[in-house]
Amino acid sequence: MSSNEIPEHIQKPHIRRVHPIPGQDQSGRPIVQLRDPFMLARDRMLGVPVQAMQAIQMFDGEHTLQEIADSIKRTLADIETLARNMDEAGLLWGPRSEALEASLKQELERMGHLPMRHSRVLGETEEDARTKLREWMHQTEDPEITGVIRGLVVPRLDFNALYPVYAGAYHTVLNQKIDHVLILGCNQSGLGEGVILTQLGLQSPLGILPADADFIEALTDRLGKDCLRDELDHMTEHGPEMQAPWIQDCLSEPTPVTVALVPDPLTQPADQSGDLVSNKAFAEAVREVIGTIGGRTLVLAAVDLSSVGPQVGEPRPVDDQRRFDVERHDREMLGTFSNGDPDGFLDEARRTRNPTRWSGIGPMSTLLEILEDAQVELIDYRQMMLDDKGSAMISEACLSIT
Repeated sequence: MSSNEIPEHIQKPHIRRVHPIPGQDQSGRPIVQLRDPFMLARDRMLGVPVQAMQAIQMFDGEHTLQEIADSIKRTLADIETLARNMDEAGLLWGPRSEALEASLKQELERMGHLPMRHSRVLGETEEDARTKLREWMHQTEDPEITGVIRGLVVPRLDFNALYPVYAGAYHTVLNQKIDHVLILGCNQSGLGEGVILTQLGLQSPLGILPADADFIEALTDRLGKDCLRDELDHMTEHGPEMQAPWIQDCLSEPTPVTVALVPDPLTQPADQSGDLVSNKAFAEAVREVIGTIGGRTLVLAAVDLSSVGPQVGEPRPVDDQRRFDVERHDREMLGTFSNGDPDGFLDEARRTRNPTRWSGIGPMSTLLEILEDAQVELIDYRQMMLDDKGSAMISEACLSIT
């Protein structure tokens, strides 16, 4: 096939957002798995030779296949094959990824909820999942927070490692009747800007947690439909799903949910004109809805705190000193958060330039914007090493807002 017969989006390949994951092929040779956070081609994850990453770095929509081949001294056929394989997997911008997006949207609308993924670790059956959750609650001490719980900061990572943090948070609302739950998640891998709402519910081994149609309609009446435009971004974030089984098992009655992804205001453009929904505009709309919809609303911020180590670009493995320094910084930031002032919390994050990469600044500051006059109490704080080599560590906490 001549170059002028190659589709333009392959002739000048432009890669979508992809997470490269080191791996091995069946022969034990190193490869890189290209993980699509949107999971457009749900039946496959493309693995490529490590050497191919040199070419993929030039898949920016500006370089032609020939220019890429010449630059890295490979044949045009090799680069074209790589581009076509990536296109088939939905990893390039173009008609194929657009068709996969449209198909995924239709499937989600048909289901009415986001698919279950990470919460599967609780077990294959509802009984297995409930048994495990109740064991964890029994093993975790009730923090005995006084006052009516209006909001919680909760973790978003592995249940097995962090169940005391989850359980500590959900003890505060155990067997209580709550009419509406709003979950604020992070948006680290999505493509949209501003706050992004979804009309979809959640799924866990305990079943379907339906979307709160009344709450969502009231929000979109105030904010417009633009907050739903990049709804597929919710496929990239697992934090809200990790709350679903706890909500299903701990609250006294089935409670519908509203899920929103909240951007980090430290990385958002200063000029937020246009159609995007700002964090403050969203918080104002939520306050109005809570004030008019009736019943009791619980607001959750599902977040990580620090993320450190070579896996995120730091030069040295995480050792005891690094863990000490991270905890000191985390507790200083949590102390600022506990003042209940969203602007003060953001000012401190800006002043320190977020040196340990807190991912939850957007949801946490928005939680304080929504729940004015917040009385904040730290329930638990933990650090989680992702391996025994010190390549990465993430810290988590749970806090109550009364």
